[in-house]
Order: sequence, then structure tokens, then C-alpha cells
Amino acid sequence: MPFPDHARPARTSRLLARLVVAAASVAGGVLALSAPASAEQPALPVNAFAPQITNEAEAAVEAFDVFMASGDLGDYLDYSAHRSATARFAARELGYDEWEMIDAWKSTSLDHQRAVLTAMTQVGVPYRTNTSKEDVGFDCSGLTLYAWQSSGVQLNRISGDQIDAATEVDEDDAKAGDLAYWPGHVMMYLGVGEAVIHARNTGRTVEVEAISEKRADRMRFGDPSD
Repeated sequence: MPFPDHARPARTSRLLARLVVAAASVAGGVLALSAPASAEQPALPVNAFAPQITNEAEAAVEAFDVFMASGDLGDYLDYSAHRSATARFAARELGYDEWEMIDAWKSTSLDHQRAVLTAMTQVGVPYRTNTSKEDVGFDCSGLTLYAWQSSGVQLNRISGDQIDAATEVDEDDAKAGDLAYWPGHVMMYLGVGEAVIHARNTGRTVEVEAISEKRADRMRFGDPSD
């Protein structure tokens, strides 16, 4: 099934609300925003493919819920197309193989898929300490809590407690949607290489990122759904 190469205009309003503070230009692989609204609201770095990622992720979440309600093959194929398109843009952002990312998301469980896609709808949302609010802000554990809550899994609010409560997973067996953790910071693994989505830190946003090998060697993985 062909995947769209551009974000669908009908679903741009949420992203525009996040980025309308400034004109955008792509620079160095990151969407660089200029002319901040005020000294108290500096421009934040955003993934270059954020519009495409969030647009397709929102469509995928909607299609997922339709399929789960209907069980219809046609609805599943619609969901699958949007899930694959989201994975495709995430892979492009990171310079990863698109088909490897698509397969990683396809092969994980439905509750993992829902959690990943829900997190993806928030790419570009600012990091905010002690916050877990859609389209407003997240800290690291707030994002994973929000994402997994969409699959009916309740996580503790503290990052260390989240990974401790999850079923430990070896790195080689980690799936898209599993928690990835290094001391003081929790992320969601995307199933390929060192790819994660996370609420990065103060002054940044929810981003997809390839973690450095040095940090990746220190990561723990866990399945919160078990």
C-alpha cells in the first residue's frame, strides 16, 4: 500500500499551534525556529520531520481506534498505512532504514504500537518539568506515562519506578514501545538501533533521537505491559 510523502493538511492545526510562534527553517537536520515571541519564550529545537511524524501519528491513532472497534480488514489496512508512514518519517529523521523501522513497529504488540504512536503525536511539544499534558508539555516520565496510559497501562510517575516495575528485557529482545532507561531519564524505545522518543530536557522538546553508543551501553530496557 503506498505511503503518503506529505502531511495531510486536515491535521496540521495542532502542530501549527506549537510552531506558530515563529517562521521555521530546516537547518542541520533540526527544524530551527527564529524570532521567538518573547524573551521568556525562546525558540526550541524541533525534529525536521515533526510535521509529518505528528500528522501521520494522529491519523494512525484515530485509525487504530476505528479498527479496534470494528475489527474490519479495511480499517486495519488504513491503520497499517498510517502506522507505516509514521515509522517511515521517524526513520528518515534519524537516517535509519525505513523498512527496518516499519517492520519493528509492525511486529510489536498492538498495545506497544498504540503507545508508540501516541507518543509520536507529541513530537515538538516542549519539555516541562512535572508535566504530562497533551500538546502542552511533558517531562521524561510524563511522556511515557501518557503514552502507555493510552494502551490502558498505568505507570508510576517517577522514571526509576517505571523501569523497576517493568519486566526486564535484554537489549537484543527489546521491542518498539518498551521503556529504555538510564539513571534519571526514561524513554521509549523505537525498536531499531539506538532510536528512542523522549521528552529530552529543559529547553528542548519531545524528540525522536538516536542515543549515542556510550549512553546506549548504559541503558536498561523493560516491558511495562507485562
